[in-house]
Amino acid sequence: MAVLGRIPGTRRFSDYERHPDNELIARVAIFRPEASLLYFNVEHVCESIRDRVRSGTVRPKLVVLDLSAAAHVDVQSAQTLAELAEELKGAGSLMHVVEARSSVRDRLRSGCLDPKLGGINRFTTVADAVESFQRDEGTIVLNLHE
Repeated sequence: MAVLGRIPGTRRFSDYERHPDNELIARVAIFRPEASLLYFNVEHVCESIRDRVRSGTVRPKLVVLDLSAAAHVDVQSAQTLAELAEELKGAGSLMHVVEARSSVRDRLRSGCLDPKLGGINRFTTVADAVESFQRDEGTIVLNLHE
């Protein structure tokens, strides 16, 4: 699972661990699973998100889940993501799924889960979700390497 940061000077996001010059966004946690989400790995993905959210000094108000690398999401995983979104919401963090492939969007919609996951559409990018949050919250970019 990659934790994403903004590539300086762009609207693009990439793996923060591989590119520590990327900018983290205050009060936003952005994750990208690097594989399909299936019954045998979805709990690990969700636990990784929980651990990162809990370990931060400030709990994120927004958790963005970039599903661009997930070719498939099975029924159990879709339900598990919705449960994670409800759990995070109860703790004060909204979860927004973005950049899902068409088959993944279809799976999430078929279970009527998309409202719990931020209203999934094919147009919303990581940058769109972050910028919308920043407009609403007045949040700033953190550059830990300055």
